[in-house]
Amino acid sequence: MIFLFEQFAYSEKFLQSVLPLEKKGGNWDLPKGFVTKRKSGEFVLDGVGYLYNKSAKGTAKDSDDKIVFVLPKVFLEDGVRAFGKEVKGDANFTLENAPKDFLANLSMWVCSSIAQYQKLHPNDRAIESPNVHRFGSDAAAPTLIDVMNAMKLFYTENKNLFVFTAKNKHSGNNRIDWRRTVAHTQPFMQGDAPIYMELENKKKVFDLDDRLLVLYFSAMHYIEETFGFKMPHSEFYAPMRVNEFRRLLGHRGLVELSRIKHKYFADKFLKLYNIVKAFLEWGGNFSASDYSSEYLLTSKYNNVFEAMIDKLVGDDLPNGMKYLKDQKDGKIIDHLYKDRQLIFADEEQKIWFIGDSKYYSDGKKIEGSSIYKQFTYAKNIIQYNIGELLDNGNSFKGLLYRDELTEGYSVTPNFFIRGYLPNSDGDKESPQFREPYFRNDISEELIKNEEDSNSYQLIDDEGNPIGSNKGQSLWNLRNRHFENRLFDRDTLLLQVYNVNFLYVLKAYTSKRSSLRDEFKRDAREKFRKNFLNLLRDKYYFWAIYLPDWQKPDYAERLQDFVDRHFRALVGRVFQPAETPHCLILALERDVVDKSKEGDKDDYRAIRKIVDEAKCEVFYIWSHEIWEDEDLRKNCGWKAIEK
Repeated sequence: MIFLFEQFAYSEKFLQSVLPLEKKGGNWDLPKGFVTKRKSGEFVLDGVGYLYNKSAKGTAKDSDDKIVFVLPKVFLEDGVRAFGKEVKGDANFTLENAPKDFLANLSMWVCSSIAQYQKLHPNDRAIESPNVHRFGSDAAAPTLIDVMNAMKLFYTENKNLFVFTAKNKHSGNNRIDWRRTVAHTQPFMQGDAPIYMELENKKKVFDLDDRLLVLYFSAMHYIEETFGFKMPHSEFYAPMRVNEFRRLLGHRGLVELSRIKHKYFADKFLKLYNIVKAFLEWGGNFSASDYSSEYLLTSKYNNVFEAMIDKLVGDDLPNGMKYLKDQKDGKIIDHLYKDRQLIFADEEQKIWFIGDSKYYSDGKKIEGSSIYKQFTYAKNIIQYNIGELLDNGNSFKGLLYRDELTEGYSVTPNFFIRGYLPNSDGDKESPQFREPYFRNDISEELIKNEEDSNSYQLIDDEGNPIGSNKGQSLWNLRNRHFENRLFDRDTLLLQVYNVNFLYVLKAYTSKRSSLRDEFKRDAREKFRKNFLNLLRDKYYFWAIYLPDWQKPDYAERLQDFVDRHFRALVGRVFQPAETPHCLILALERDVVDKSKEGDKDDYRAIRKIVDEAKCEVFYIWSHEIWEDEDLRKNCGWKAIEK
């Protein structure tokens, strides 16, 4: 097989030897724009996927060199290496020290993700797959990738069928057939009793179901031996030799198959019949002279990655709420899901978590437009919720964005998700190739929060720096209209997550829904926990109670307290739904520390207001304060005093 990489520079001569060419003109027999020429004279591939190049030189035995995979650029380290080995622009990429099927199986995951995306988004024109049809009893042949996936799935779902058929065929074979024994063998006499030394067993009539199963396992054996893909095996059915089976590809095999079609009535065997037929048709079609290539390619693999992450993380919105993602101003949110609010909320209080994905990482570079769009997504979500409240008198069920008492807004989490692959350790005996996610250590996180630092560089859509080359932190890039107002509607924070790309691929393409459920559970837990850690690192929190909070007039007195000091408190206090007797005060740590040094007066001014009202004050964390008895002991302002 030939392995190439998206956006890597190759020589024209090498690509001409591995990619299909038109018979006339010498142009690429591929979608327009898939192969582009740089000013330097080198060529790059603007896409990801699979193609079968029938025009490649070689015999039928060399058909594995006709299979070409273009892998995503996320696998490139610094743009020049992959899995610890240098990628060359004039040679096929191979991994001598990796398991034989490592690259092949990896490529299958990638192509399976494209195929699944295509089924869910058939109108996406970024997916190119001519001559491809989903197969049934009379449909035209699909791609090799489709047939292989169907074969594997059938084996996984019907293992007991193979065992039952084999046992049924061989049952009774060890019983002695006395009629044939007497007729065909010569006994010797011991007294008056004949002794038969050679016994003949009963032989059942050959079951035609077996022939179908032999063809099925022979096809998978042929795929494994010819193309290097790991395929299932059977302990009961010996496959045909590769050369013998190769002669059945196309018309000859289809004729043999048609002769036994009338023997099958069970749905499972009819399905297996169609799968075997599809593979034989594939072999026949690509022995024909009017086919030069087949391919399953996408010029926008970022769309596929976005769909994968959304399936693994996001919520399926009902039709009546689709506008939350496909927003009225034309912007489209990648990922949206409801989870527990951040500020001391019970399980009933939810808020939208908003994500944007990119399937490869540019290190510390972030498109400026992406940040501003992300903040706009959040503003729109907040406005839709408030609009529903104003128009209909109620907010979305279980979603509290604005607190009526303080007019504070709940914190809205925003995050970027970027695909990455662990760098190779460079060891030829590296266990990374045997680890499902290419990790050096199984304790390495599959989804990890990228540590904030003053090294992020804003770039435009073409990758050029915006402004000075001085690095910035995500904290400095936060959206705000006022200083030190966490609960203001325009204060929006952002985090970046790197997710193991192989973990995404495996979870998305897996037949086990439990792996996807595990991904969703772990990812959402990390997103919420890390955002709480961000709030803890950047803010001080206090719970404030007015005196005599048990008395009946407490709500009225609390309203009067907020109204009288509204200008000082707005955007800094919030009333949690589950603890209506208290106010949560949040102040930035930097501002509070400067206030104690005399540079700012926010902290001292608010502290004076609270002390004069003789409020009871608890210094708290942003985590579930009411579930941790030890935190209740940490009372008063003194927790941050020097």
